Amino acid sequence: MAEIVETVIVGGGQAGLALSFHLKRLGREHLIFERARIAERWRSERWDSLMFQFPNWSIKLPGFPYPAADPDGFSSKDDVVRFIDDYADEIEAPVRQGIEVRTIQQEETSERFLVASDDGVVQAVNVVLAIGPYHAPVIPSVGQFIPHMVTQVHSRDYKSMKQLPPGAVLVVGCGASGLQIAEELNANGRRTYLSVGRHQRTPRRFGGRDVYWWLDVLGILRQPAGETRNGRFSPHVTGVGGGHDIHLRKIAADGVVAVGKLRGVLDTKLFFAPDLQSNLDLAEACYSKLTSMMRDYAHTNGLNMPAEDPAEETLSSTSELIKPIGELDMVSAGITSIIWCTGFRYDFGIVKPKVLDELGRPVQTRGVTRCAGFYFLGLRDMHTMRSSHLSGVGDDAAHIAEHIAKR
Repeated sequence: MAEIVETVIVGGGQAGLALSFHLKRLGREHLIFERARIAERWRSERWDSLMFQFPNWSIKLPGFPYPAADPDGFSSKDDVVRFIDDYADEIEAPVRQGIEVRTIQQEETSERFLVASDDGVVQAVNVVLAIGPYHAPVIPSVGQFIPHMVTQVHSRDYKSMKQLPPGAVLVVGCGASGLQIAEELNANGRRTYLSVGRHQRTPRRFGGRDVYWWLDVLGILRQPAGETRNGRFSPHVTGVGGGHDIHLRKIAADGVVAVGKLRGVLDTKLFFAPDLQSNLDLAEACYSKLTSMMRDYAHTNGLNMPAEDPAEETLSSTSELIKPIGELDMVSAGITSIIWCTGFRYDFGIVKPKVLDELGRPVQTRGVTRCAGFYFLGLRDMHTMRSSHLSGVGDDAAHIAEHIAKR
């Protein structure tokens, strides 16, 4: 006979644990299945030297603030793992580790869910899929034409430059991961090329305050997904070296070779779109828009705004630092490795209830689906920009817990 549990949570990371806190607060029975270890993606799917992107004061989970000695400092990946581990212990989360869920289907007669794993089948009234937004790595189709002699690795599997053969590296993608990895490779003496697509630039600090503080007070972090009143800002900042923004023109001045979006491969030649300057201009427009909003907020609220570093303004207007390259021969350039920082796609193959659209994306409103009792949690921009953040996932978890309790 199958074990019966009121709510099964799939995923023992920050989202699943935050929900466990709120369900326990409401006295609701639940169980967490974790395929490996608590916070497994933080443990095994991040590069070794990763520093948390936002300051320590921004890190928190429900009922458990981050115990940082330096609130304005930045924590390592391992520090974050310890924090999530300690949280699981603190709330006494009912986690079964090393249990991978294979399928989730709904019984036609009872409408309960059958959660099948290597450990057997559990019957549940509610199921919450809290496995995060980073599932299957995306590698563009041009990757299949890269010569076999060139090492290819996705950012999910990249750990350090030690796993790369000697030679130059092409980093494809200029999101936060691509920029941080390119900066680190270059700083450690690797000739580094960075393929740049559309992106947004933000300051690390402005007026003496961190960008995360600004995004919070400006309401951007809590702006419902889909609204474009203030735009969607994706901070290109790092916690390395006490925290700084990663400015493309700055890292170009330091030696990184920026190129346009990778659009083709022929034998050993790489071809790049002529969009580098337009992408840089877009990033600068984003920077100007955001800093203008910051100044307006400061003026309205009487904040003291220290003068900004004039060197930053000079650097941002110096277009000569980056010259477009249309094509590049990998042999002549010495490129022996490519790191794909090109994101992820959803993989909800274990889900049988009809809660996905034709592209496999969740159909949900703040985690609640059209299938009664089935929920998602921790997705990127699921409700707001904070939905997948350590500091914000607890809000959505509380909402789902209340919804479960009312059922």
